[in-house]
Amino acid sequence: MITIREYARKNNVSYEAIRKQIKRYENELKEHIIKQNRTQFLDEVAVEILDRHRGESPIVIVNQDTSSKLQLLEEENKNLLVKVAAQADKISQLSEELKNKTEKMTSLLLEDKEKTLLLEQKKNQEEELERLKKELEAERNKGFFSRLFKK
Repeated sequence: MITIREYARKNNVSYEAIRKQIKRYENELKEHIIKQNRTQFLDEVAVEILDRHRGESPIVIVNQDTSSKLQLLEEENKNLLVKVAAQADKISQLSEELKNKTEKMTSLLLEDKEKTLLLEQKKNQEEELERLKKELEAERNKGFFSRLFKK
């Protein structure tokens, strides 16, 4: 003998679902349900009848499918979380590499700019030196009196 609540708990369904099932098969179960005070008890034959009809119920199959689908989805969710974490690590690593490369490029650009400025200064100095050499040569080629009177 088992109560309706115990039977429902044993089969992982609600009390209300079992109560509706009992009402549906009332004619078969009439002699196998015993009422004491406000509690209804099922005998072994009633349990066997309910089990047999529960095996036919498409709702139970849907519930089982839902349970297995839920478990599969939870597993898939865990796998996706692991993949997301791995991708986040990869993004962080790539971001750090990009930062390092950017710093190197900035440093190289500054060095290149400094070299360019130095080359321009050297070129200007060479041009000034060349101009001064030409002036000196021109002064040497002038005659004595031209130099004396600065013509």
